[in-house]
Amino acid sequence: MSSIIKSYKKFLILIFLAWFAFEAWAQTASSREKLVNFLPKIPGWILSQEPEFYGPENLFEYIDGASEAYLAYDFQGLIVAFYKREKDKEPIITVEIYDMGEALKAFGIYSSERPPEGHFLPIGLEGYLEKGTLCFLAGSCYVKVFSFLDEKEADEIARFFGQEIARLIPAEDKWTDPADIFPPSGLKPRTIKFLLKNFLGFEYLHHAFLASYEREGETFEAFIVRAEDRTEAEILESRWKKDLALSAEKIQEKDFAFQAVHKYLQNVYVTRHDSFLLGLVRLRRADDELARTFIREMISMINHKFK
Repeated sequence: MSSIIKSYKKFLILIFLAWFAFEAWAQTASSREKLVNFLPKIPGWILSQEPEFYGPENLFEYIDGASEAYLAYDFQGLIVAFYKREKDKEPIITVEIYDMGEALKAFGIYSSERPPEGHFLPIGLEGYLEKGTLCFLAGSCYVKVFSFLDEKEADEIARFFGQEIARLIPAEDKWTDPADIFPPSGLKPRTIKFLLKNFLGFEYLHHAFLASYEREGETFEAFIVRAEDRTEAEILESRWKKDLALSAEKIQEKDFAFQAVHKYLQNVYVTRHDSFLLGLVRLRRADDELARTFIREMISMINHKFK
């Protein structure tokens, strides 16, 4: 009887592995088919070779050392195309289109690489251009265009290719600009980031937004963690408070938030509102008045945007 049970278990494991492999293959095939349609066909330009495609299992072959960052945002697939003019012997344009599955996840990896300052352009949802390299966000994709020409011509051609690609990528209806959920006063431009998991080193904190601020002579970061529902938010809040208490130099439960003085996160203020955790970190000194006012503003923004 035991041998039959063991055989049955092995059979179930094989079925599971086969299904997992099929799901991975289907996901890769779907991503490849989607991305091919985003490659532009531009008069006077031709592909110098067949486009290359990379899935989650072999992304490291193309961007060794950086693939883990993309996989952390549930990377789906990458298509790489090389273009040249009919008169050129070698390709002078490289196009990389990363399928991240959702606009928010695409924003996550884009925001992790975006410089705080640069030549930003209204292309796709947002983009920036620097020395012939154009990076932008469009739909559920993160796009990079590299032009290997003299700088002025390189910028013009990279921008042109980017505009053509952006036209081919459909917008995502459920996209919400992260800037719309943070109070505008004191918000440093283009500092908002999205972290899908492992927020601030706490592996259970997921779907978090982080933004840099300067107010009243103080610098700090504001965060919003969006849980699945109120119940999960309560669980996350309780767990995080316990973990902060274990590593903090000082803690205090205030009438508007839980406060902790932390070696790395400095002054931390955490509270919960419905299915959201929100607050401030890296405040150099305790400032209850600033924290109370700011948290009140954040709650107002959340209520306006999500209710």
